[in-house]
Amino acid sequence: MSRARAAPRGPARAARVLGLGLGLALALAGVGCGAGGALAGATQGTVIDYPAIDNPRSLLLGDSGAQARWQALFEPYPSWVSRQVAFLTWRVPEKAPTLLAARLLYSGDPWTRRETDSTNDRRWHLSDIETRSAILREMRWLKDPALVDVLVNFLHTQTEPTLVKSALVDVWMVRPDLTPALAMHLGDPRLADHYPGAELATTRQSALSFVIDTCGPDSPQARQLLEWALLHTTGTERNHGITSMSHGSFPDLLKPTILALAEERRNGQLDDAGSEGLVMATSRLGADIDPELAKVLVEIAVNGTREIATSAATALANNASWQTSVPIEPIATRAAQDPDPVVRDALLNLLLRINPDAAAQAGGPNSPWTILAEHRRKLQKWEWEQYVK
Repeated sequence: MSRARAAPRGPARAARVLGLGLGLALALAGVGCGAGGALAGATQGTVIDYPAIDNPRSLLLGDSGAQARWQALFEPYPSWVSRQVAFLTWRVPEKAPTLLAARLLYSGDPWTRRETDSTNDRRWHLSDIETRSAILREMRWLKDPALVDVLVNFLHTQTEPTLVKSALVDVWMVRPDLTPALAMHLGDPRLADHYPGAELATTRQSALSFVIDTCGPDSPQARQLLEWALLHTTGTERNHGITSMSHGSFPDLLKPTILALAEERRNGQLDDAGSEGLVMATSRLGADIDPELAKVLVEIAVNGTREIATSAATALANNASWQTSVPIEPIATRAAQDPDPVVRDALLNLLLRINPDAAAQAGGPNSPWTILAEHRRKLQKWEWEQYVK
């Protein structure tokens, strides 16, 4: 079996490649989160031969060494790919943008495959990824604005996560004003015109990280992609979204995430990734724990496993205000009876902050928590006396 053949060749398809890339660049210009710039290639002298991109076999180089290396990029078992690409850009610099673009967009079979060739599709696929990765690294080095249209077209059709990530960085190096919108089309499959790469969780995670790095963690773009990751996915992708958040940010997204994870726990559906996500989510809570969320955190602290119970208790201890109604009895009961010292310390720390008397009773007469509770009571008494003066 062989890979899907390249699309029909001819000037019409070459024009579509140029038109699609240029049209997308025009549509995306001005919607980025950073400073804008002139349209790619508008004032540059580089000329790309788009008909040759459509038919790379038609590219004939006057230099025999360059021609041999150009053909080697289409071999099923290429060797020293990065060196071959670097040699081409050095030996025929005037044709380098066309060569790089043609090989990047090529989606056909190896040129030398025979009917009896044992090269399978998987091996060619891996070789093709390696070659395209080298092409994208060379484009990043060249920083030629004329290649932006090619890269935008590539992002519009490509699904391989590593190549998508590399191409997005290439565009950012030249036209950073285009990349936020490109990342949104790669990171949010809810968009009607999302790119094929958005169907893969790995690509969506890369897009979220890219937007946070380039636009900031509090940007509207980051919020939109975080909303997808936190509220519409599970497992590794949801956890990646949680770890991308700073402490106390987007509480309106973090709260429903914790509530959903708590519901999974009640239903016996919380796996290892879910437990990890619950620990990370509670650790990012700020000082805005409302009664509904506090009730859920108490439930986790009282009935949860060691990891999630200690995390929930710590979140309550650090963020719950005196106005938050937290039931004391179930917390004190587990703090007094649980054999795990880590769980007991986390719960006693929570009790110490909201009810020192309960902490002293649960800790026992010889516990250091009892001494801390007495000290806490004295502090509260002093604070009250200063308040009423």
